[in-house]
Amino acid sequence: MSYTATRYSTARFSVKEAREATWARRIALFFLQLLMLTVLLHHFANLGTQAALNLIGVSMAGLCLAIAIAVFSIVRIWFGGQTGASQAVAAIFIAILGLAVPLYFLHHIVTLPYLTDIETTPGEPLIFKVLNTQRPADANPLKIPDGSNAALQEEAYPDVAPMVLERAAPEVFSIVQEAVERLAWTIALSEPPGESGIGRIEATDQTLIMAYTEDVLVQVKGDDAHAVIDARSVSRYGWHDLGRNAERIRDLFEEISTALEKGEKTALEQAEPKKEEPAATQATRKPSKKSVRKKRRAD
Repeated sequence: MSYTATRYSTARFSVKEAREATWARRIALFFLQLLMLTVLLHHFANLGTQAALNLIGVSMAGLCLAIAIAVFSIVRIWFGGQTGASQAVAAIFIAILGLAVPLYFLHHIVTLPYLTDIETTPGEPLIFKVLNTQRPADANPLKIPDGSNAALQEEAYPDVAPMVLERAAPEVFSIVQEAVERLAWTIALSEPPGESGIGRIEATDQTLIMAYTEDVLVQVKGDDAHAVIDARSVSRYGWHDLGRNAERIRDLFEEISTALEKGEKTALEQAEPKKEEPAATQATRKPSKKSVRKKRRAD
């Protein structure tokens, strides 16, 4: 009797582990590492942009697959009593960590138009002279914006328009070039306004995370009294710029406005006469109590 009781008291029931949860964690970890490696190789090595975009797409699909498998395993664990819930939760967490940045830009994809070419004058497009020959063969072709794209740009970015200044064109061109240098763009062409009164700067900029190269053209035209600044920003790859081209033009115009404000403030400060402080004379100073006492003692 005692032997039977001891036998049943030490019995253990084997519980199966949901292997789907383990595989979900492994898949999520693999594609997260692939995503990070792709970003590093494109940013610091010679991985091509198109190949990087393809690998990013594969990584995102793999992370979504890991989430689906993890959710399926959680359902099995809930109804079947298997173990491995922690593995499934870890898989979901890892996958969401890898999808955080793409999900952040999902709002831009939904709310902004599918444009990769933004300029201040869509009706009179600016033409590249140098960068059009330096773009890779697999990059987006440089096209003249049509009427539909111009309408989409006008609706989404109504503030992207030429900048008009009451200054000489050569002076404005110098301010624009300094602004481009402060923004750390790589200048490929710089032509000051000559007899034609038209100057142009062609430069490239790189995005922060993936270091995608994008082309910028800035044109300054005018005379000795007025100047107009136009700009065009074009993405080399992708079907959506996530609003970055319009933001780049805004950054340029903001940098120019800041430089103009600082310059005008400095000129006003130099023209303003300095106020001379009234010299404190002995006659205007109030005698101290100590000096009054000494005078009384002398008397």
